[in-house]
Amino acid sequence: MTDSFPDWKVRVLEWMKYQYSESDGFPSIFMKDLKQWSSSSEDKKNMKNVMQFASFTKKEVEDVGSIAMDTQLPFDQSTVLENIIDYIKKQTNLDEIDVIKQHDDIPPKVSENVALGKPYLWLR
Repeated sequence: MTDSFPDWKVRVLEWMKYQYSESDGFPSIFMKDLKQWSSSSEDKKNMKNVMQFASFTKKEVEDVGSIAMDTQLPFDQSTVLENIIDYIKKQTNLDEIDVIKQHDDIPPKVSENVALGKPYLWLR
């Protein structure tokens, strides 16, 4: 679990908010503009991730609205998880579950899947 997006995702979300209109949505040239913006402002190695993240977020905005571009959650997700830990244990048939925040000891492949508002189940 994490309490924040990486800096690059925050920059993408902020740029997307600037492009978005509550009445019209995103402009028709959104992806073209995104590619131009990301090539000038983001690390070239990260451009694929930027494009995928923005594309996914754009679809989510179309489904749920501009709240999908928020950079912070309106609730404390660790508290929510702690409150339903017994249910999770029963559903997964596990005796012990720890809710931990993302840190350096987590393998990179696991860490890549953790996102704000989208905790990840890691069995070790």
